[in-house]
Amino acid sequence: MNSIFLKDMAYRRARVVLTAIGITVLIALILMLGGIMNGMRIQAGQYVQSTGADIWISAEGSGSAFIGFSLLNPEYLGYLNMSPELEPNSVSPLVFAQARPVIRGKHGKAVMVGYKIGKLGGPTKYELTEGRLFASSELEEWAEADLPPREVVIDEKMNLQIGERILIGSRELKVVGKVKSLMFVLDTPLLFMDIRTAQDVLLKNTLHVNMMIARTAKGHTAEQVMQNLERTDEQFKTIDVRTLEQTLDDIIDTYVDEPMKAVQFLRVMLWLAAGLIVSMITYVTTLEKTQEIGVLKAIGASNFYVTSLILKQVALTSAIGVISGVILSYIFAAAAPIFVSIHLVESVIVAVISFIVCCGGGYLAARKAIAVDPMVAFRGEI
Repeated sequence: MNSIFLKDMAYRRARVVLTAIGITVLIALILMLGGIMNGMRIQAGQYVQSTGADIWISAEGSGSAFIGFSLLNPEYLGYLNMSPELEPNSVSPLVFAQARPVIRGKHGKAVMVGYKIGKLGGPTKYELTEGRLFASSELEEWAEADLPPREVVIDEKMNLQIGERILIGSRELKVVGKVKSLMFVLDTPLLFMDIRTAQDVLLKNTLHVNMMIARTAKGHTAEQVMQNLERTDEQFKTIDVRTLEQTLDDIIDTYVDEPMKAVQFLRVMLWLAAGLIVSMITYVTTLEKTQEIGVLKAIGASNFYVTSLILKQVALTSAIGVISGVILSYIFAAAAPIFVSIHLVESVIVAVISFIVCCGGGYLAARKAIAVDPMVAFRGEI
């Protein structure tokens, strides 16, 4: 009697297999959607954290240079360098802007990062996996004529060779070096170049920058420095100061959480769909075997026993589907064209919730089954 539910599943194996496949696909999709969001969060913070800066300064009202339009006058560099609350020689100007480069004759997506070698904002020579850093501008002061060769360092995921050319606007840049794992949201590659090159390509040789970053001096916190800098600038209202944590929150809110609200809703709907699929298939299957259930009840089987038989089938089918879905999601993540990060803890949570939802649907079908009258089942009047 204990194996009767297994024999029944073997008899209806086609339906059991289809149910398990449906759950597998749904679980894989749920985890993949979560993995895409996790990957976006990781990539959103990769560059910002790699700079080592904990103070980020943009134009007032821009909402930070990563979100809005920010142009700063380079004269602020001298003012910030005199601040005792900032680490000496750490204040670094940056040009950070999205671009549409032409790569091997095709338009692509990228973010241009212009910085000064030896300052914060980009990789050092020790972080290169291949090639060299770009040639830098020679003069320390801001000189319009000080334009270095147009060279760029790229992420190795772009699959370009050293010496290849990238066209941005009317400017052609030569690939001279590669770094690893420095991408922006949704696998957007970062193109690192000298700040003067970025100003020439993006700003038509205008000597402005999008932001300035710095490290706080010992004995000071980023929150204190932020408040003091904004208090000093309160009369002119020209700069907006953010800490590292605030900058990360701005990027994640703008590029991940806000656009992915619909995806979060879709994940909930997929959970409900998984439960609905199991409920419908179990319900139909139950109607097909009402005579068997009637016989069981006629020979003395209790409602609890009948319910347990049905729930065992649902639980086993759901477990197979959930486990297969988790495995399949990791396979999909490895093969995905974008960065997908599926956390083990999240996989367990999704698996448990999905299993409960599926079993809940099976329980509703079981309630229908135990309501069958043995005499009605014998006569086939269902």
